[in-house]
Amino acid sequence: MKKSVLGLTAAAVAAMVASGCSSNGTNGPDEFRVVRKAPLSVPPEYNLRPPAVGEAVPAELQSDDSARAILFGDRVGSQASEGERLLVQKADADAIDPKIRAQVDYDATGTLRKSKSLSDKILFFKGDGNDATIIEPANEAQRLERELIDNATGGGDVVIERKAGESKLPGL
Repeated sequence: MKKSVLGLTAAAVAAMVASGCSSNGTNGPDEFRVVRKAPLSVPPEYNLRPPAVGEAVPAELQSDDSARAILFGDRVGSQASEGERLLVQKADADAIDPKIRAQVDYDATGTLRKSKSLSDKILFFKGDGNDATIIEPANEAQRLERELIDNATGGGDVVIERKAGESKLPGL
């Protein structure tokens, strides 16, 4: 009885797994029909003029760089008066600390930003190899001997003896 229930359960699970493999009659996109720049088509009722040959597509005009130029301007301060320029100069706004973001993060959350060169040294082991230390055999032998004395076992082998009546899993 148990074998038949187990067999029926296994067959049902296999049927469910296999049913997930079907595509349900849907076809995926054809990778050979993808067009990099879709051709522009103008519906006749909108009376829009098509772009001239060589002119930028309107979707390309609204990139991140153009949005940034619109928000902040390409020529910041070019239309400032002499008084405004003098105010900026007296406020030392030209001498901005390039690491101010790291300082603000540290003050707010205690987060330290590491330099890329440090992460490169750690992750990619970039270095000239001149920072290696020379080990003298006599001094190293003395250091290892001191570590053996300080070790809890005194340098001897650790032997674990299992009692005959105990289970292999503690607490059971």
